[in-house]
Amino acid sequence: MIDEVSFPSILCADDDADVLDQLKEYFTLKGFIVLTAANGVEACLQVKRWAPRAVIMDLFIPRLGGVGVLGRIRAIDPSLPVIMTSDTGEALATVTDAGVSVTGAFSKPLDLEGIAQALARAGVTPPAALGTDDAASDQHRRPRVLVVDDECEIREALIDYLGARGFEARQAESGEQGVERVAEFDPDIVLLDIMMSGMGGLAALREIKALAPRTCVIMVTAVQDLDAARAALARGAADYVTKPFPFRYLDVVLDAHLPQTAELSRV
Repeated sequence: MIDEVSFPSILCADDDADVLDQLKEYFTLKGFIVLTAANGVEACLQVKRWAPRAVIMDLFIPRLGGVGVLGRIRAIDPSLPVIMTSDTGEALATVTDAGVSVTGAFSKPLDLEGIAQALARAGVTPPAALGTDDAASDQHRRPRVLVVDDECEIREALIDYLGARGFEARQAESGEQGVERVAEFDPDIVLLDIMMSGMGGLAALREIKALAPRTCVIMVTAVQDLDAARAALARGAADYVTKPFPFRYLDVVLDAHLPQTAELSRV
């Protein structure tokens, strides 16, 4: 009998056989036991029967659909990590509009490495014997910070400074773009401006936390926006900083919220 502790299983559910083959090959080589399902009803049965560690599922899977299957999975195991995939690029918007939370949302063609990283952030990792190299690489990778601000000068200044400090830093110029970048970049920390045109910081925070609940979001606010910043803490933000702030203070805030496994190269 296979030891589930040593060989964790994941369920891949999609009606596209090519996608299932791609997922099965990739995650089998990683050391997982890969279960498959071609429709939503079959996916629910697999979850009930085998209790996989995670589910990777097409949003538009036939028979129940991804959101319908997700509801049944949550009834079976509320904490089970679920990653949604979609052909249309609208997976995130559809899922968040439905008011449900997932571990990640990815458009096809699939970013398999990104999916693996999202699973790892949810605590679903390959067996130690087969995943040592990947685990060590992830442990020693540069911490990632996403800067979301509609002021170009602020974004550029933060990106330059964070890069000099050894972070892998990317930027987004709007709340909408910031949400997309979270799915693509899988940042450890998001610096999110609270007042932006279009999707504001609070709305972006809601979608980011629905997409990546474990991502640390630090709100960036002007002094007059302190009440909104404090309200953001109740919605899942980890901290806030007020403009203008010295880089030395930003260092303290970032260091306080860095994942313990991340190693930062001091420059």
